[in-house]
Amino acid sequence: MNSLKMQLAVISIDGEVLRDAVLSSEDMARMNEARAAFKDLRSILLAQVVPALGGWSHPLATEIERHIEMVTFGSRNFLWPHRHTGAAHDAIDVGGSQ
Repeated sequence: MNSLKMQLAVISIDGEVLRDAVLSSEDMARMNEARAAFKDLRSILLAQVVPALGGWSHPLATEIERHIEMVTFGSRNFLWPHRHTGAAHDAIDVGGSQ
């Protein structure tokens, strides 16, 4: 137990503490819409385009998959960890006056 305390005492974390990110209801609505649109696009690509190319052996099919993963991981799946917060907002249609 003492050795564990000793090990924990010497661990340090490099970096900086960043302030909290604040997203408006409009931002969350846009992320929710983007996530839904991307899900539809992904479905079309994987269900129709990739099979039309002849499957995953086609180089373009693997490139499509790579780009889908880049968008998903790069955007943290359109702020997926905050999806419940976004769903709590009624701001579905956002923008200027209609």
